[in-house]
Amino acid sequence: MIEKIKVEVDVDVAMSILRNLGKPAMQRAWRRTLRKTSNWVKGQAAKAVASKTKIPQKVLKSRIYFFLRDGNTGKVWLGLNPLEAERLGKPRQTKSGVTVAKRRFNHAWVMKPSSKAAESKIGGVFERVGKARNPFRRVKIDWSSEGEAAFKTVATAAQQRLIELLMQEVNYEILKAKGNVG
Repeated sequence: MIEKIKVEVDVDVAMSILRNLGKPAMQRAWRRTLRKTSNWVKGQAAKAVASKTKIPQKVLKSRIYFFLRDGNTGKVWLGLNPLEAERLGKPRQTKSGVTVAKRRFNHAWVMKPSSKAAESKIGGVFERVGKARNPFRRVKIDWSSEGEAAFKTVATAAQQRLIELLMQEVNYEILKAKGNVG
């Protein structure tokens, strides 16, 4: 069961600072703050999950998205579906199975792409479901529990990071209004 994680941030302190600026400057500062906070959450979540699961950050970052709903709110989404084994690196066929990025999958095999044009692509890693030849399934790595735990940890630190970034962006807008920034 996938649980939704909702993070609510108290922005009263930030809004009191922003009231001193004009509305367009406030909106610019807030949008940049949301974008930068989402990038920070994305990077920190990928870093935390990668350290626990040994899944490359590059693969994890492709599963984290930021949506700017409107001028005031944003949403970070983390896809926790199991990863295909071949996404971790180049699969190598061995006598006993397949090895991908220091992970062994016994009794698995690499299925070659069927077309000549796809020969340069890496094939999928598969394993049998029972003792018979068919059916078989793609080998996947479940990382949802580690991913959810890391995302919750990062989400709790996100409010402090949001306030820090907002103060930086407001300061930038103030300097820009004074003419000190080019």
